[in-house]
Amino acid sequence: MAPRLRRVVEGFITALPGMGSVFLLMAIIFYIGAVMATKFFSHSFPEWFGSLGLSAYTLFQIMTLESWSMGIVRPVMDQYPYAWMFFVPFIMVTTFAVVNLLVGLIVNSMQDAHSHEGGERTDAYRDEVLSWSDAIEKRLTDASNDKRWF
Repeated sequence: MAPRLRRVVEGFITALPGMGSVFLLMAIIFYIGAVMATKFFSHSFPEWFGSLGLSAYTLFQIMTLESWSMGIVRPVMDQYPYAWMFFVPFIMVTTFAVVNLLVGLIVNSMQDAHSHEGGERTDAYRDEVLSWSDAIEKRLTDASNDKRWF
C-alpha cells in the first residue's frame, strides 16, 4: 500500500548485517575507552568513572554530546589538564566517524533498494517492448507469406 515506506523498511533491513559490524566496532571502541577512562579518572571521579559500567555509560553520554563539556569534561580537566587528549579523539571517532558509518550504511541500502526497484520497472518495460516487437514481426511475417500482397 505504501511503496515508499516499503522501500525504507527494506533498505533498513538490508542494512542490518552491516550495522552489526559497526555496532561491534563501536563496542570494541567503547570497551577500550571505558578501560582507559576507568584507569585514568576513577580515583578523582568515582561517580562517573568508578567502574567499567559507569565509565561506559559516561562515555556514551559524551558520545551523544549530552552536557559533555560543562558536565563532565571541564570538571575532569580541572584536575587532569591533558584529559582533552583522551576525550577529543574519543568524540571524533565515536560521534563523527562511527555514527556516519551507520547513516552511510542505511542510505546506501535504501539507494540499492531504490535502484533494484527501478531495475525491475526497466525489465518489465523491456519485456513489454519485446512482446510488441515480436507481435509486429509476426504480423509482418504473416503478411509477407500471404499471396495477396504480391
